[in-house]
Amino acid sequence: MEGPVALRIENKRAVWTTATEIYPISTAVLALSVAVVSYLAAWLGGVLTVPPQQASALWPGCALLVSMLLLVPRRIWAVLVPAGLAGFVLYDLSVGFPPSTSALFILADAVEIVIIMVGLGYSFDGVPRLNTLKALAKYSLFAILIGPLIGTFVGAFAIPGFFLTNWRIFFFSEAIAFLTLTPAVLSWASPRSAHAHSSVESRLEVAALMIALTFVGYIIFFAHWRTIPPALLYSLVPFLLWAALRFGSQGVSISIVVIAFFSIWGAVHGRGPFTGSNPLHAILSLQLFLVFAAAPFTLLAVVVEEREQARLVERELSKRLISEQERERSRIASELHDDICQRLALLSMEIQSASRDENHLATATKQPLDEIRRHCSEIAGDVRLLSHELHSAKLDYLGISAAIRGFCREFGKQQEVSVEFTARNVPKSVSRDGSLCLFRVTQEALHNAVKYSRTKRFWVELSGAGNEVRLEVKDAGIGFDVKEANRIGGLGLVSMQERVRAVSGRFYIESKPGAGTKIIASVPVADGSSAGKASSDDAASEAGADEPSSKRA
Repeated sequence: MEGPVALRIENKRAVWTTATEIYPISTAVLALSVAVVSYLAAWLGGVLTVPPQQASALWPGCALLVSMLLLVPRRIWAVLVPAGLAGFVLYDLSVGFPPSTSALFILADAVEIVIIMVGLGYSFDGVPRLNTLKALAKYSLFAILIGPLIGTFVGAFAIPGFFLTNWRIFFFSEAIAFLTLTPAVLSWASPRSAHAHSSVESRLEVAALMIALTFVGYIIFFAHWRTIPPALLYSLVPFLLWAALRFGSQGVSISIVVIAFFSIWGAVHGRGPFTGSNPLHAILSLQLFLVFAAAPFTLLAVVVEEREQARLVERELSKRLISEQERERSRIASELHDDICQRLALLSMEIQSASRDENHLATATKQPLDEIRRHCSEIAGDVRLLSHELHSAKLDYLGISAAIRGFCREFGKQQEVSVEFTARNVPKSVSRDGSLCLFRVTQEALHNAVKYSRTKRFWVELSGAGNEVRLEVKDAGIGFDVKEANRIGGLGLVSMQERVRAVSGRFYIESKPGAGTKIIASVPVADGSSAGKASSDDAASEAGADEPSSKRA
């Protein structure tokens, strides 16, 4: 019996995650399941054959078998590979292939599978995640190019006909399957795929994409046309762009599978743009269409996922830096409050005690001591205020509203300005990261406003709206050019933007010269650091007139 297996492997240069669960079933039952799936995949390849030569435009058998092998531990590959090949043999015999022809087909499949599994096993630790250009290149080299290239070279000898024609149809049918089916299966099987953490809105968007793609696919490949406009195929481009930009390689793979099914099924029934007097040319056109539809949009999806991954890494690094900064601020605030302030207070008391000793001090001496004591008290107050700015205990114990209200009051007294604070419908369950972000934005915004606005009156408003907490800091000062400020990239603005972005919030500035300034920051009530979108991973031949219908031919 196999127990649950969960593997998490981090590559040196890229992170690959594989979590494979083998439920407590015997290896024999698993092998039987693989054999059944392989038989059904071969049967599907036979169904997708285009008359009259009965040539298959897409052969899913090897692609699905490799997908299953990648999702299980390597130690049972020696059992599952023969089981999968046995499923292919059963199908070949069921459709009447001679044993010699079937033997050549199985040899070709075995060579192809071994090459691909060895190559992917060498290139990846665990299940390949096709979310970077480097990963896609390594996968394509072995699974789309080398494996099918060599395997179909053997299989092209299995049936009569022109060798290069057989090899070409075989190669494209295998390459298309590995370009579409295997990435789709791996992405859906991965526990960290995008669909596993998608929101209701995202799932509705996926459903809308599939419904629209199905409708358009039916119009193009199934509807009865007297003359099919070739330009009609371009209507699929917006949907593939939609899939690539919104759902990554997983969305493109599934979309291409849908398009492949409609286009091949239409050709099988003599409909759509891929029919004509020369079936071999029609099959080649269909295969080239699928290749050039899948390849560029898969590449685009991987580029989008790679940029999104880099953005998430940047956000995580920024969050860690902010966290370390807050930890250091807390330490310094503790030192100022518990040590420096206490020592200043003690010094002030000692000076006051000395100034009261009239027997030892003359009046001329007492006056400077009183002045020194007053300065000590002022310094102690400033240090105490600085420690509160560095780390607010009110934020931890009383919440965001009380912390910002207290800061506005102390800041107004220290700077001798008017800071009016209002709070409306602020939820009590604001995350600590979100609260700290808004508190720091308030500090930075007020400091900047006092320094640059040339006014003495400011307004701070904190409000709750839906699942967000919104902060507004505004003044009626001289204002500034927001575009110019963003171009220069002052440290204060950059700091506020990074803090808000680190908690998945929104930050923007409204200001014009002579029209005042409004700084607005909105953060989610719940911790937004875990939100995000998780990006996913990534044989035919001409038959003779007397040959039976099959995969391969």
